[in-house]
Amino acid sequence: MNTIWLLLLTAVVHAQQEPLSFEQLADSMAVHPKPVVIKIVTSWCPYCRLQDRQISASADVQQVLRNDCYFLVLDAEQHTPVQFNDTTYTFYSNGSANGIHLLALKLVGNKPAYPAWVVLDEKYVVKGTYAGMLKSRELLRFLLLYLHEQDS
Repeated sequence: MNTIWLLLLTAVVHAQQEPLSFEQLADSMAVHPKPVVIKIVTSWCPYCRLQDRQISASADVQQVLRNDCYFLVLDAEQHTPVQFNDTTYTFYSNGSANGIHLLALKLVGNKPAYPAWVVLDEKYVVKGTYAGMLKSRELLRFLLLYLHEQDS
């Protein structure tokens, strides 16, 4: 009986794999380059939480995020510097408690909206972006379009 519970727990943990950190990304790309998907969120964004539920409810989206790319989440208001593609990005304060992380701003083309999705190729070139929440099927189509896009 304990073996069954252990197997079920292992399957659930594997299915809900945590996103990579930016620190882990550099090492992973050195070993096995593949596209990168970054979801940009904030702690106060209700649509970001709804997007998380969309992901949790779709085995297909989870499979793509787990197998076809490196998946990361960036809090657009985090104050911690992030090293990405040989550049260190920091939080930019607008003079009060508000502000934005400069990596989030760069990735969304100076047009922040949350959640935001960014797909990068193996050389960190932006292949596609989307600002706003996507339903599971729409998110899957968006991911597959840019993750499997053939370079011309």
